[in-house]
Amino acid sequence: MSKDDEYTIDELMIVCMAREVYDEGIVMQGLTTPMATTAYYLAKATHAPDAYIYQLAGNILTNRLDALPVSMVFNEFQAMKAAMHIRSQLEVYETLFTRTNSIIEFFRPAQIDKCGNMNNSVIGEPENPKVKLPGAFGIPDAFLIYPKLLIYVPRHEKRVFVEKVDCISGLGISKKISDEKEIIVISNLGVFHISTRTKEMEALTIHPGVSLDELNENTSFQLKIPQDISETKPPTVNELNLIREKIDPLGTRRLEMLGGKERQRLLWEIMDKETVV
Repeated sequence: MSKDDEYTIDELMIVCMAREVYDEGIVMQGLTTPMATTAYYLAKATHAPDAYIYQLAGNILTNRLDALPVSMVFNEFQAMKAAMHIRSQLEVYETLFTRTNSIIEFFRPAQIDKCGNMNNSVIGEPENPKVKLPGAFGIPDAFLIYPKLLIYVPRHEKRVFVEKVDCISGLGISKKISDEKEIIVISNLGVFHISTRTKEMEALTIHPGVSLDELNENTSFQLKIPQDISETKPPTVNELNLIREKIDPLGTRRLEMLGGKERQRLLWEIMDKETVV
């Protein structure tokens, strides 16, 4: 591998996420998901220039041919400049419920089990939790109405990939679900799939340098792993250059790979750079 081909795991994940975006799809952009935002803009800069980005902060619908740079400070301002339409909350729900086949949205869970049940509410007993999480927000609705659910996990470990979630914020795929439905999970170890056919998580690809033992050691439940499993296709030089130089030159994507004081320090560095006059 040449120096130009070298990539970090967050960049590989972003490229995998961008591959799930298709042209003219409606991409739902959350509030604090810089990896997902980077992936959306990467898709627009490559294979999906006419994807619509729907920013949930302010209900702003945009369609720019040029991908915006990711910003922690001016994100809404940039979206307003490129706005096609600023919608009411009623119109947002109308879009969600009538265009579900066109919606592309990534969710990041605190816990997920082999059926795709997702927890973003509490850790521990719901009546007496050890940790209170941000909450479900629109997850319960989305998990019921989206035919394809997209999930990303920057840190694949047993406390995230659990045998049973402590609280169901989003309902995965169970024996009671008969309609065609699928869930794609992208982590720092591989890409996984759950469908109404399998009804349990199956590995699609494993990232370069990751062993099957490492995958199993960091998952609390039994993963289905095909004998002929292949490696995840790495990013191209063009994709890496777009991420680093055009879309996310400040490295906001790395915030999701860090925790505690490291994350806080990087956040302040990014905001200082953005607010320099």
